[in-house]
Amino acid sequence: MKRHVFFAALLLCAAFAFSQDISLESVCSDLSKNGITKGDFLQSKTIAKTGKKLSSNGKFIFSTEGILWNTLKPFPSTLVLGADYMVQIGSDGNKKVVDARGNDAFKSVSSTLLAVFSNDVSRLGQNFTLVFETSGKNTWTVSLEPKDKTVASVMSSIVLKGKTESGNSEITHIVLNEAKGGSVFYAFTNQSHPKELSEDEKSYFNNR
Repeated sequence: MKRHVFFAALLLCAAFAFSQDISLESVCSDLSKNGITKGDFLQSKTIAKTGKKLSSNGKFIFSTEGILWNTLKPFPSTLVLGADYMVQIGSDGNKKVVDARGNDAFKSVSSTLLAVFSNDVSRLGQNFTLVFETSGKNTWTVSLEPKDKTVASVMSSIVLKGKTESGNSEITHIVLNEAKGGSVFYAFTNQSHPKELSEDEKSYFNNR
């Protein structure tokens, strides 16, 4: 569960976009303009002790309403992340709601997501030590190291990578480096930015 919770930090960057003078501030400003990002994800988790890799794939939604992970393979499941809650839905339709307000690590990551979508760079800097770099004219990398000890005990860093073409940018990869040596790799494809969620998609965030 923690792996998915912290992945909410993924939401840090659901859809980065660049301006001519690329900076973290301009990236977050552009990101806040994309209220919704949808697409496909591929996840690969490397287990520290054995080096074994576990893979899954499915559909995702990043929005100001929250985050939706709809895993299709190897086993169907749905995870919904909000500012202070988590909803897990199994393949049998059974729903489990978790109130995360008492979880300091979850609150830290969730507030980071909200900070990015609302273009609040100062709050982002309160939770993470940030390093923003560009490579050539089309690619960028953001490295985030958690300042909170509770979060740092689970993950050592988050690395976000993306590209920009013809004035449009998107996150292509995210790597979560776990404190115990494992890692979780995400690749994002087929991204789009609809103006609003469908009624079915809204129901995931409204019906708890």
